[in-house]
Amino acid sequence: MTAETLLLSPRETRMVVLGAMISLFLAALDQTIVATALPSISGDLGDVHLMSWVVTAYLLTSTAATPILGKMSDLHGRRPVMRVCIIVFLIGSVLCALSGSMMMLILARALQGFGGGGLITIAQTAVADVVAPRERGKYGAYFAGVWACSALLGPVLGGELTQYANWHWIFWINLPIGIAALVITDPILKQLVGRKTAHEIDYVSIALFFVSSTAFLLAISSGGSVVPWLSTDVIGALCVSVVAALCFYRRQRNHHEPIIPLHFFHDPVVAPVLVAIFIVFGGYLALSIMVPTYLQLVLGAGPDEVGRLIIPLMLSSTVGAALSGRYITRTGKYKMPPLLGMPLAILCLVVLGFAAPHIGKPVLLLLLTLIGFGMGPIFPIANVAAQNAVQRRDLGAVSGSISFARALGGAIATAAASNLVLGLAARALAKDAGAGDLTDLMRVQLDAGERTAFSDAYAIFFFVVAGWLAVGLYAFFRVQARPLRSRADVEAAKAAAEM
Repeated sequence: MTAETLLLSPRETRMVVLGAMISLFLAALDQTIVATALPSISGDLGDVHLMSWVVTAYLLTSTAATPILGKMSDLHGRRPVMRVCIIVFLIGSVLCALSGSMMMLILARALQGFGGGGLITIAQTAVADVVAPRERGKYGAYFAGVWACSALLGPVLGGELTQYANWHWIFWINLPIGIAALVITDPILKQLVGRKTAHEIDYVSIALFFVSSTAFLLAISSGGSVVPWLSTDVIGALCVSVVAALCFYRRQRNHHEPIIPLHFFHDPVVAPVLVAIFIVFGGYLALSIMVPTYLQLVLGAGPDEVGRLIIPLMLSSTVGAALSGRYITRTGKYKMPPLLGMPLAILCLVVLGFAAPHIGKPVLLLLLTLIGFGMGPIFPIANVAAQNAVQRRDLGAVSGSISFARALGGAIATAAASNLVLGLAARALAKDAGAGDLTDLMRVQLDAGERTAFSDAYAIFFFVVAGWLAVGLYAFFRVQARPLRSRADVEAAKAAAEM
């Protein structure tokens, strides 16, 4: 049974969408704005060895929070959960700005990330509450644009604020944006009430899920870079994750209000969508992170040139998402755009793999543009298809599950990609170039043999990503096609029910 849509006036709908976009931008911006300020932060606070945790802490808690807060919004309504998430995010931002030590900043970033994860999920869920499934595609394209804008603007804004003010302002700037989001969303979201239920969410399950997902992400983000993969830290974290996951599954199996309903994994739409978005977004994020290192290590591009060369991948994915949203609205169908776009992306990755050692930059730009254009359609469609397949009572849960699958796929794929390239090129590296990760290698002068080794390694990486996306394409091919209702259909159904 599909989700029931709450019909609001066009003005009220626009206000919900505007507030959701501001909230999403707020959370997405803080995933990228810190990167360029890290040298200044570590210079002021010391503890340089902890610097990467300023980014990692935010990603860990925001990822783990998405399904939990999505489910909470199903039970208690979007408004109170959105309000709490914004307030928690702003408190975290203030604590970040006031931090006097690296450890305090890391803990504040973790708090900020918990609020940010909720903002991502509830922004997408609130739009699903008030927009008919057939019209959601274009709003999904707007959200894809917000993600792309934050990815491009974050590092630039972080660098400018750090240079002309100080790094504290990358957190202070969240206050006016967050207050604007709260003022816009709070009045209108009061109409999106939660469910009346005698069963409350299982808070023990929340703790188990948070521990399991955080421990797993901690292991894969540290393994191979901070500590060896076979270290006791990584193995211990993985063991904690598995034990907590098994306990979580056992409690959720018979619970009346599971955080991630188990019937999602049997639904012919939701289950393959979760697999597809896990794979495709993982591949997309791996490309977004690995292509800049390829440009510098293999093609010898400077940092400023790298920024310009990666833009086509991000912008073209937004264009692909926007066009697929228009297709959904016009036809009421959602399977065709990814089934056409993904083979294009796979083909271009194969070409890039063959041409990696000697490719020219104009050809590279064309291939990156086509890859982004081919991958973009699945991002809004994943949400639309999954939300269309569930009842309104599960909109928050399914939106949180999609967000979690995206983030988990991205974390696993990026860790695997970095280790793949480093592992393939390791034998050719000089001893003084044996750094812990690819970022360290960009500070080392590589000789011709080492560049050739990395060229070959990246060629294999592009082939692997192409194969990985082919699996994602097959998963999406298995998604059951269901018609999307328009606003007119919703109004007609509501009128018939009232007769």
